[in-house]
Amino acid sequence: MKNTYWLFFLFVGFISIQPIIDMLTTYMVLNMDSGLSIGVVIRFLYMIFAGVLLLVFAKQSKWARYSIIYLIAFALFLGLNIYLNHQWKDPYYIGQEIKFFNKVVYMNVTLLGMIVIFSHYRSSVDVKRILSKNLLTASLIISIVFIGTMLTGTALESYQYNKIGFKGWFYAANELGATIAILLPLTLLLALDKVRSFSKAYYWIPFILLAVSSIMLGTKVGLGAVILSLVVATVVLFAKLFTNKRSLIKANLVISILLLIVTGATTPISPAYKNTYTHIDMLEAKKEKTEKEKPEKKEKEKPAKKKKQKESNLDDKDIQNLILSSREQFLAHHKEEYAKAPIARKMIGMGFSGDYTKQLPPKMIEMDFYDLFFSLGIIGFLLWVLPLLVVGLTVLVRLFKDPSQLLDESFMMYSTAIVLALGIAFVAGHVFTAPAVTIYFAAAAAYLFVIHFKQKQA
Repeated sequence: MKNTYWLFFLFVGFISIQPIIDMLTTYMVLNMDSGLSIGVVIRFLYMIFAGVLLLVFAKQSKWARYSIIYLIAFALFLGLNIYLNHQWKDPYYIGQEIKFFNKVVYMNVTLLGMIVIFSHYRSSVDVKRILSKNLLTASLIISIVFIGTMLTGTALESYQYNKIGFKGWFYAANELGATIAILLPLTLLLALDKVRSFSKAYYWIPFILLAVSSIMLGTKVGLGAVILSLVVATVVLFAKLFTNKRSLIKANLVISILLLIVTGATTPISPAYKNTYTHIDMLEAKKEKTEKEKPEKKEKEKPAKKKKQKESNLDDKDIQNLILSSREQFLAHHKEEYAKAPIARKMIGMGFSGDYTKQLPPKMIEMDFYDLFFSLGIIGFLLWVLPLLVVGLTVLVRLFKDPSQLLDESFMMYSTAIVLALGIAFVAGHVFTAPAVTIYFAAAAAYLFVIHFKQKQA
């Protein structure tokens, strides 16, 4: 198709305005009484746009045709899920169910759309450069707004009680944390690509700004993403010291090591570190209260023994609670519901949030893979995960054939972004059930699947 470059730039350019959409959504949520935000509307239209593009390129692209068949099959399944759960569940909030499934299918449509678009234009457009430019734009908007609002005292707080952290002018701290985590290694890649001497060290500034934002968010995810990104970069750069490119990476290696040292040194005063100990204090206080409410034992314990018990007051359940922030309680509830469900519901899924009641309104686990499995059932989950499996296995096969990619900064940083997204989705959620985050994951996965290895072969 000739003269359709605007489709590519429009489709990819949408990535750069995600933070602006998020801030507009925040304004609407805080100032307007509306159940439908501008973010939901715009992102839904973008998903429709991606679906239309699949139809437009269906004649030329076998992948587009397969994608259309797959999405029709998935849509039919979701229709069956909605129909059957409408019979099974009482009450059944169809609006919330449809809204949830709209979020669920977002990753599949955008990922497949990006794969088709990247494949079609890779020979005529520098996809990597344009994608990187839009990802960097999103990163800079987030970090500048975040730090600017902190300096002006207008930043929203990440937590309502006890814990500390800030989220700029963005509404959902969990989604913002996941977004920043995915963008961190991709922003760091700019420095790895551009810096060849200390005179160009300023290319590290976007990453540093985003890292500060990530740490000040106050979540364990934010701090962990900064550390992991720097560790991966440092390991790759150190390994390249033993190649013929060692003279080109010395500046980056020194800077990455220095930033790791600074991050490690400032961790004890970071919001995430303080919040972890606040959480521990809350768990210990709860445990002490529970112990006091128990009948006193006939034999009093020795003081030394009591002191020893206080030092190791947290058990395995408390550690799990510390890591998962009470998600394990909702997980246990959904597991129990799923175990009692008939085989048909196990296969088709229990819909949004399982069997909620008027007294117990819908509540997700906030661990994406579990939420998706229980909501979609065995059949639906396999359908949902199919594009991920195809992309993931293809990339792993290519890596097995060419292990030298482990020393390629671009491959490692994009892979780190994907690993972070998958890890966050498993532990903290708000990745595959949040379109605001999903689009970044889809872009990174489509790049590795379509562009990276083709570039190396060119």
